[in-house]
Amino acid sequence: MSANVKTDKQLEQEKSDQIMQGVARWASFYRANPHRFCADYLNLTLKLFQKILLFLMNINTNFMYIAARGQGKSFLIAIFCVVRCILYPGTRICLASKARKQATEILEKVKTILMPSSENLCIEIKDVVINQATSHIEFHNGSKIVVITANDNARSK
Repeated sequence: MSANVKTDKQLEQEKSDQIMQGVARWASFYRANPHRFCADYLNLTLKLFQKILLFLMNINTNFMYIAARGQGKSFLIAIFCVVRCILYPGTRICLASKARKQATEILEKVKTILMPSSENLCIEIKDVVINQATSHIEFHNGSKIVVITANDNARSK
């Protein structure tokens, strides 16, 4: 009879294993469906074309989207950066542009549009620094989005 009785430590370990299996299943699901992650976790309502573009950005290593002004290219990039950093811990994203202001606008969108609409995103983010000298967003899971100016001095980034 005592062979079937589990210790408190064994029960705790089994419970922990079940939780981690659930987390792994959800992470796998959301990695395959980033548009659903936006709706469920980030409280974003995306248009169909945005869902398609986000999905394609996630599955391709090279992606190009040529669009007219006002179609929300910067907003979509901000969403993609946040989704990627949350779903893939330890991700490093480097936003490079000729003028620092252009890349910094992506971080501004995360700070002013995405964070106020998602409490979960605020919990995920450890630090937001946006100034003339340095701009970056750091996540608790080790992911980081940094801004650099695309010039000869930025080759090492």
